[in-house]
This record gives sequence, C-alpha cells and structure tokens, in this order.
Amino acid sequence: MVRISKQGKRRAVSPYKTKYPAAKTGSKKDNLAKGYKEHANVSPLSANTFIPKIK
Repeated sequence: MVRISKQGKRRAVSPYKTKYPAAKTGSKKDNLAKGYKEHANVSPLSANTFIPKIK
C-alpha cells in the first residue's frame, strides 16, 4: 500500500462529481390569503387597485 499526501488526495477527487440533493434551507413563504400584503393606508374606494410594497 502506498501513502498518498493530503494534496494528492484532494487532486484525485473529482470536482464535478454528482452529489445527492440537500434539504431546502432558507426562509419560508408567507401564507397570505390574497397572495400579497395589504397596505394599511389604502382607502376602500381603491380596493381593486394593487399597490406593491416597496422596501
């Protein structure tokens, strides 16, 4: 058996080897009834108008 250096081991590993998909991480989607967050300052007359929230 031949000893292989750490660098040699790293070079022997394929960088494009397929890997199993990992579990999804990150923030979850908000469970919104209308699909968007409503503005608090919208009058009832303009209820049909969609106003996107800008951060």
